[in-house]
Amino acid sequence: VVYDEGEARLYLETLAEQIDFPPIDASLSLDGVTPVVNPARPGRRLDVEATLAALTPAVIRLAPATVDLITHEVPPPVADAEPARAEAELLLDGPLTLLLADPLEGDPGPWTLPPEQLVTMLVVQADEGTLHAALDEDALRAYLEEAAPALAIEPVNGRFHFDEETGQLEPISTSSEGLALDVGASLVRIVQEMADGNRFVPLVVESIPPCCPATATAEELGIVALVAEGESYFIGSPSGRDNNIRLAATKFDGVVVEPGETFSFNHYLGPVTAEEGYDESYITAGEQLAIGIGGGICQVSTTAFRAAFWGGCPITERWYHGQRVGYYELRGGGVGMDATVYSPNVDLKFVNDRAYPLLIETEVEEATHRLIFRFYSTDDGRRVEMDGPEISAETRAGPPIYQLHDDMAPGTVIKWQSAVDGLTATIVRRVYDADGNLLYDDTFISKYAPRRAAYHYGPGYEPPEEE
Repeated sequence: VVYDEGEARLYLETLAEQIDFPPIDASLSLDGVTPVVNPARPGRRLDVEATLAALTPAVIRLAPATVDLITHEVPPPVADAEPARAEAELLLDGPLTLLLADPLEGDPGPWTLPPEQLVTMLVVQADEGTLHAALDEDALRAYLEEAAPALAIEPVNGRFHFDEETGQLEPISTSSEGLALDVGASLVRIVQEMADGNRFVPLVVESIPPCCPATATAEELGIVALVAEGESYFIGSPSGRDNNIRLAATKFDGVVVEPGETFSFNHYLGPVTAEEGYDESYITAGEQLAIGIGGGICQVSTTAFRAAFWGGCPITERWYHGQRVGYYELRGGGVGMDATVYSPNVDLKFVNDRAYPLLIETEVEEATHRLIFRFYSTDDGRRVEMDGPEISAETRAGPPIYQLHDDMAPGTVIKWQSAVDGLTATIVRRVYDADGNLLYDDTFISKYAPRRAAYHYGPGYEPPEEE
């Protein structure tokens, strides 16, 4: 009889497949927002070599014998989930409220995360055999980043006038700091406060100083010289249009455009409503003039466009009018040098590409009804050249339009709008730096449709027949 130890080992290894079972780690599950501990369970492993060592002598004796299988308990890697349960209970004990420290009336917040939302952020991780629960910092960060825009307050620059005699700035409005949520610091604070059982956590905000505080001097800001000017005339405007031009121009007086900033006309203009002081006046509506709130504001945007044009600023958005407007061609204004706006979709935008802030001043010369936009900054030596306007595609206006108005006196007729021929005006602008290098080569094409004369008449008037 031969005892084959190798066969015995194979037999025990096969037997081990029935005897062995792995340990089960302690874990944490959730019943709604209630943490529940699932206890650990040790595993079992057949010790093949030790059992084989006990088996061999018994077999060699060739006598009946009982050999006990030698097994070992296998401890679970994670044996304790109780700390995680206690931590999760603390985290989910009630809503978490995030708020501003010392909030003022009108400030945003507070923000409340109920336990049902907090539980979605809960993460459980093992550390040296023990489970711990915490809020997922990535999920919290995402929540804070989503809330951040509601907290953001942009800093407000001071507004100024430039005194050309003294070369100094005169502040005409105050500046104020902005606020921004410090997401990283707020995240650290939330984790710390919640670990201490606090449910009301003040967020961390940081102050953002304005680029141009009202206390700044001309030398500090580099606003030391007149660098561009644009003008237009509105003499003969109806009273409503006159008021709208003057009011809209004040919205831009003293504005500082930071280096690299894109100036938006509509942003600084704000709401155009009767409550803001605007009157009804003529506006362009398709082929005919109409009455609307804010008529005449395009005189202001046109003047701003001209200052940006001659200042050599990159003009990123400019729209021409549907038809030519006589006011914009007064006293050498030139066709094709207008800019229409209609908030929020039709805007005038340009970039301050200089190394220093750009100060905008507006003025109305009463004697001439001349509107002026002046740009002040540091003169970097740039030079602007203009070719045009080149006129093409001239189109005569069609026959007059006659419209019956029953509320007019019988037999009367008034001229509502004058005829304007259509054309295309092309203007080329080249901007050179102080060394004569070409910075920008722009082409502004304006395609003006013709507009027929229009008459309103009362009952009993017979319009002339079209020829």
